[in-house]
Amino acid sequence: MSIRTEQDGRLRRVTLASPETKNFLDVKRCGQLIDELRDAAADEATGAILIDAEGPVFCSGMDEVAGEALFGLGGRISKPIVAAVKGVALAGGVVLVANAHVVVAAQGTSFGLTDIREGKWSELVFRAVAGAIGERRALELSLTGRVFTTPDALAWGLVHMVAPAFELEDRAMDVAQGLAKANPDAVKAALRPR
Repeated sequence: MSIRTEQDGRLRRVTLASPETKNFLDVKRCGQLIDELRDAAADEATGAILIDAEGPVFCSGMDEVAGEALFGLGGRISKPIVAAVKGVALAGGVVLVANAHVVVAAQGTSFGLTDIREGKWSELVFRAVAGAIGERRALELSLTGRVFTTPDALAWGLVHMVAPAFELEDRAMDVAQGLAKANPDAVKAALRPR
């Protein structure tokens, strides 16, 4: 199965489980991920969502047309999304990171808006990432396609916390479990669209 979910109390864990494709979100996987996130958001028994991934690559990108519904999804879901990011997040993978409300990244993680290297420009990717780090920085990263580091991502606000790789899962779970136990009305008020 390419997207795996499990419920742990009030926490819904959604795992990208296709390490053989570097967790690339093709049409099928995009649909599955969107369905899982919407289901978790609608479930009264779920207080928070944790997104993580199997293998050395968090997400190497996504099909832009199929993934369009993911762009800005964090702003339309009334449950907090925590992302546990390790290894590499590229293009659409950075969009997933930018849509999370809280991001915990492993030391040594690399990020990049690399579509331009393949002669592609995505206004949707740019807008999704610009919402997290600002237009000027997002434009520079989109134009150059350069890969940036965890300290850069932390300084620019794409990432909120950094942990050693061996502590990533525990740190992200602690954050997500804490959010899952928070007052749902207060959380919904904090996440309402502005």
